[in-house]
Amino acid sequence: RGRELDRQRAELAAREQLRARSAATVQRLEALNAQLGPTGASAPSLAVNGADYKQSVMQWADQQRQHLAAREADVAVQRQAVLAMARKQEAVGQLLDRVGARLRAEDERRQQKGQDELAGQVWQRGRA
Repeated sequence: RGRELDRQRAELAAREQLRARSAATVQRLEALNAQLGPTGASAPSLAVNGADYKQSVMQWADQQRQHLAAREADVAVQRQAVLAMARKQEAVGQLLDRVGARLRAEDERRQQKGQDELAGQVWQRGRA
């Protein structure tokens, strides 16, 4: 049980790391796009080239945003799986504690009953 929860947590951490990398990539592409500025170059071929480059960067940023959204959804699903596993592990632990307490109480009753029987036998032998 504990190993499975640890494995789930490690998987969540790995997915969160991928999500963070995607978010950083999107931020860098947006910053690059902002730095490009207007494409009004004096030569038409340079203007077309600059516009194509800027459009490519914008498309790449859009693609990365889609990847980021998918990774965020993946992280949310994994987080829910970790929470469910932790709840299940806690419930099983509580059940084991209750069963253990019941078994200990039953064992104590058996021991007390045995001691009471021995005490009764000793008392009866003392009267005879």
